[in-house]
Amino acid sequence: MDGTDDSTQCGVGIRGVAMAIDTVVWFLLFIAAITLVGLIAGQAETSANGVDTELGGSLALVALVLWLGLSVGYHTLLEWRFGKTIGKYLVSVRVTASDGSAPSLRASFVRNVLRLVDWLPAFYLVGIGALVLSEQPTRLGDRLGNTHVVRS
Repeated sequence: MDGTDDSTQCGVGIRGVAMAIDTVVWFLLFIAAITLVGLIAGQAETSANGVDTELGGSLALVALVLWLGLSVGYHTLLEWRFGKTIGKYLVSVRVTASDGSAPSLRASFVRNVLRLVDWLPAFYLVGIGALVLSEQPTRLGDRLGNTHVVRS
């Protein structure tokens, strides 16, 4: 038995709202990754309307990997350091270790790398399925990271 009261754990609804908010951050990180790779590779053009970047092939792959790294890093660092991302903050939930303490950096990293698996095949179907079908409202990342999402 862990130290987290099951009644305070969050289900798919509130977690989905937090993730929807964090998707805005993911989108901004996506733009930043594409722009950065485009600028470094000389594939970005600036104009009065902004920056236009066209990436293809290996440059697009580099931007994708950078974006995924930034996105996982966003969740990992904020959840480790503060227990919550911007989305979790706005809906008053936080990540804890199973005993109720702050998650370790390792636990936060594990749960967030597995976020990429939970996303499969699209729109968090694996993660939602894991939340709905398990006895406790935990996705794969929570299970392997030994974490819970609880109300703040």
